[in-house]
Amino acid sequence: MSLLRTLNRLPRHPASALRQFSTTPSRLDVSRVQVIGRIGTEPEVSQASNGSSVIKYAVASTIGYGEKASTQWHRVIAFGYPNPERLTKGARVFLEGDLQLSVYEGEDGKKHTNVTVKQRSVSILSRPQTSEGEGAHSA
Repeated sequence: MSLLRTLNRLPRHPASALRQFSTTPSRLDVSRVQVIGRIGTEPEVSQASNGSSVIKYAVASTIGYGEKASTQWHRVIAFGYPNPERLTKGARVFLEGDLQLSVYEGEDGKKHTNVTVKQRSVSILSRPQTSEGEGAHSA
């Protein structure tokens, strides 16, 4: 089958649906990140003024392997996450969120930059193994 026939079989979209893909700069701005790694700190849970939970934790992801491996730490903040007890140190997670950049002046007078991931969703890929043999299936 020719490429032209294949393209002709694709569903047609009305012009109104295509308008959502305009080249207006405000519609093209995205600051999203996806991270797969392990939770490296015990999550801190607090309450916001509106009563919802606020969770802060860090995720470590390792890039590369062998001598060229390097670990990157990602600060994460989550608002209203329903099950904070599921987020435990050592758990392997898939995290999606938006990047938040803040600049502040330190005690030394220098400007410092802080990058935080504002969590949109998190999936727990595996639980940490706290003792030898935990997670093993018995016969």
